[in-house]
Amino acid sequence: MTHLAERSADQRDLAVLVDDCSDCGACLRQCAFLERYGSPAAIQQLYEQDSQQGKLAFSCSLCGLCNVVCPAELSLDQYFLSMRRHYIAEHPEHLKKYGGLRFYESIGTSKTFSHYALPANCTGVFFPGCALTGSRPERTWELYQHLRSEQPSLGLVLDCCTKPSHDLGDVDRFNEKFFPLRAFLENNGINTVITACPNCYQVFKRYAPQMNCRSVYEVLDTTLLPPRPDTTGTITIHDPCVSRGEPHVHEAVRSLIDKVGLEYQEMKNSRKTALCCGEGGCVMAEDKELALSWRQRRADQADQRLIVSYCAGCVDALRPEASASHVLDIIFDPLTALDRKQKSPGSLKRYINRLQLKKRAKKQIACRVRGDRRMTTSEHKKKNRLGQVIVFALLVAAIVALKMTGAADYLQPERLRDWIAGTGFWAPVIFMLLYTAAPALFLPGLPLTILGGILFGPFWGVIYTISGATAGACVAFLVARYLGRDWIRGKLTAPRWQKLDEDVARNGWKVVAFTRLIPLFPFNLLNYAFGLTNIRFSHYAITSFICMLPATIAFISLSSSLGELIKGQVSKEFIIGIVLVVALSLLPMWWKKRQGKRREEQ
Repeated sequence: MTHLAERSADQRDLAVLVDDCSDCGACLRQCAFLERYGSPAAIQQLYEQDSQQGKLAFSCSLCGLCNVVCPAELSLDQYFLSMRRHYIAEHPEHLKKYGGLRFYESIGTSKTFSHYALPANCTGVFFPGCALTGSRPERTWELYQHLRSEQPSLGLVLDCCTKPSHDLGDVDRFNEKFFPLRAFLENNGINTVITACPNCYQVFKRYAPQMNCRSVYEVLDTTLLPPRPDTTGTITIHDPCVSRGEPHVHEAVRSLIDKVGLEYQEMKNSRKTALCCGEGGCVMAEDKELALSWRQRRADQADQRLIVSYCAGCVDALRPEASASHVLDIIFDPLTALDRKQKSPGSLKRYINRLQLKKRAKKQIACRVRGDRRMTTSEHKKKNRLGQVIVFALLVAAIVALKMTGAADYLQPERLRDWIAGTGFWAPVIFMLLYTAAPALFLPGLPLTILGGILFGPFWGVIYTISGATAGACVAFLVARYLGRDWIRGKLTAPRWQKLDEDVARNGWKVVAFTRLIPLFPFNLLNYAFGLTNIRFSHYAITSFICMLPATIAFISLSSSLGELIKGQVSKEFIIGIVLVVALSLLPMWWKKRQGKRREEQ
């Protein structure tokens, strides 16, 4: 099993996945998506003629029902996922359509909403996922406490498995988010993950096979359930489509419903032939009409019966068309669950619920390890942060010392300029040497630029700063090309750096100009990255000088006018600086808008 999610397939790899498709039509009869666009073999033929047809894959729910009904037993959901990955690799801007979902995912993996609580002797954790904690924080806590009555050392991890990025084909983001989480759990001796969300279950099962991933419903079925009032009635069960290949989970859920005292009637499509609720594969953002048709079909199959599911997301998706409840509601509070009056909380309430659950966990769980998403960073990053803290502390100490000794008076712009005039030749030389060394030391350039404006004024500040910045960029470039090539190549392994190499091979100095004017990459790393490409050094140096000049002029103009501004005087340099800074800030937005128009014209 690979340690990373699969990379996007090329056209030949995609064709292999459907080589045995006979166009028999078996999958078309079961799937509204395929009924509309044709068999996988037909879609692949369209794709080979026009790669833009890869966008069709985002109308597939990735539910996998086609795999079940396919006579050749093809992995058709994997085919459409691979097509998505290929399309995103070529058209990353398509992800903008899913901005709301990606924001939700980012919130789930943020330090604010994540929480890791590992008690003493902890070897297993409960991972409830985003949807359950947002919609049912009390139920989540009850469930965790019930599990701890059987396993006192069980930990709790509030985080997101990033299944949305996985299903959208955003391989880089999924790798960046999930695998550090997995490494953190492994490094802290965790060998068992209990999930409540079927999507989280599939992610851990597939990408953390060395761990024992268990569904919480299997675990619950082996425990003595909490006391509850007697209940009677008949319900129907919605099996989440991602669980169609998990018969042990199907049986566990039905066993739990039996124990509660309820009867259930199966829908026409259940267990391995279950239908998607409409939310699968993030189709709602791509083709709302298609997604709603699946939801309506599921509601029709329920035939007015209460739908019980074990996916919080499915319950929320089905409620606009049918009465639906979560199996945990049935277990812990059956009377409320059966009265059909439950409503799903709004978006803001979900965020509040998750924060309250985190607060409760922090307060009530005694831990040997406690933290959040920041703990999944590497030791290298931790050391960097420690270094930043030390530097910041020293800076604060220096400022306090300057204030207490009165030395701060000598740092007024007029006095600094007088001092520099007295040092003569060496002050500009020292400043440019410091700027030259900054990229190699990964020091931020903006503070130095501002300092240059304060010390040397608007004209010479620009001359010295652009000279030092260009020299520093060139030194880093030459180090990467001739001295530390292998070491630096090992550091720049992310796909975006590999794509930079490909772009330079096609467009040369234009890529340097673009990345200098529109900062999409970290400046210091970018200098090294260009040294690994085949661009000529002279082209790199000249383009860097020209395209770094606008930002240099902007910030030097601003900083050189700070003295006058403090006195209440607005100089022409200040106005020039403000105008240039605003223009540079709007440049990325202009570029994105221009790219969008070009795509529409195509």
